[in-house]
Amino acid sequence: MKALVLYDSLGGNTEKVAKRISSTLADGGVESELVKVSEDTDMDLYDYDLLFLGSPVIAWGPTNTMRDFVMKKLKEYHKERIPPSAPLRPGKFAVSFCTFSGTHIGENEAIPLTKWFSSFLEHIGCQVMAEWNIVGEFHKPGEHNTNGRLGDISGRPNERDLLDVENRVKGIVVGLAAWMT
Repeated sequence: MKALVLYDSLGGNTEKVAKRISSTLADGGVESELVKVSEDTDMDLYDYDLLFLGSPVIAWGPTNTMRDFVMKKLKEYHKERIPPSAPLRPGKFAVSFCTFSGTHIGENEAIPLTKWFSSFLEHIGCQVMAEWNIVGEFHKPGEHNTNGRLGDISGRPNERDLLDVENRVKGIVVGLAAWMT
């Protein structure tokens, strides 16, 4: 199995999660690649069996860089690789994830992003295994993490959050290994 962890990060929260996903995959014997998306990122997502796609939540969506990458890939793949009804491709799986601070309405601020990612992943034929919304520290200068619905989220994602991510990744890997044999 070959995996890709493709992410963007602005304040470091999503990068922490992406790195934990990648290291857990490697520890589990899964060949994986960790890539922070940029304007120059150009790769064939169909080269991977398992995709993890992540971004911080910015106004209910991904970063501009990640949005541009996804839209470019969708347009590219629609030309030749996505048939009508976007059928699932055997052996192609994915997880969408994000980090969020929920300063106003909590986790509901994150759900539109992971749903958007999942929709893209399903369009390209992946079976989406999970959508993970992970609390992350709010990085706006001069503002605190204690006034939102989630309370004090300073230092998040913390080791407990990352251990939860690690256990989720292990569950996905074990489940896929059992299914593929």
